[in-house]
Amino acid sequence: MSIFDIFRRKKIQQNVIEENETGVYFHEDTFNQVEFLPRENKEYLKSENQKIENFSKENFDGHGFTDIYIRDESPKTIADKKIDFEELDKILLTLGLEKITEVYEGYGSEKWKCENTFAYVYDSAQIFVSLKDNLVHDFWVDGFRFHKNDETKNKLKSVLWKIGDELNLLLNDWDLTVVIDLKDESEIEKYLNEEF
Repeated sequence: MSIFDIFRRKKIQQNVIEENETGVYFHEDTFNQVEFLPRENKEYLKSENQKIENFSKENFDGHGFTDIYIRDESPKTIADKKIDFEELDKILLTLGLEKITEVYEGYGSEKWKCENTFAYVYDSAQIFVSLKDNLVHDFWVDGFRFHKNDETKNKLKSVLWKIGDELNLLLNDWDLTVVIDLKDESEIEKYLNEEF
């Protein structure tokens, strides 16, 4: 074990979520897996999603995948847009989302507190925002699919549309390998209704 591993383990142990703590937890595998990205990436995302789709077909043996695909960072990141956190916070709160300041990440039984990360929640849908120098550095969602209640789906549709319209963003779901144009209400509806 290296000295780095010892310090990392100590830091994780100090930040492990306790049973009586409140907050929002996300599994590390969901980090930026369904992410907001600048509209300028649209063609790149379509191409990359197709490459992932093809790679998945070629590397599935009937039980699991025989290889992994490592995607590159998008040509224009959300950090490149230099979105002021106060501006985004105002939009999300105006939409009626509950802001949670205690956010935890982890895997298995390991969980630790995320610094400079906030969650905005409606029902079981969550929007996560991580910051660097008070600017948005990462911006992703979890739990926006699989809702049966029309009222919840309508609310989530209005949230996604407002974010897309105000900030000129797309939503890319790397699990489904699909890009959702957040200025197109019919695409948002298809996404929320599991029609992709």
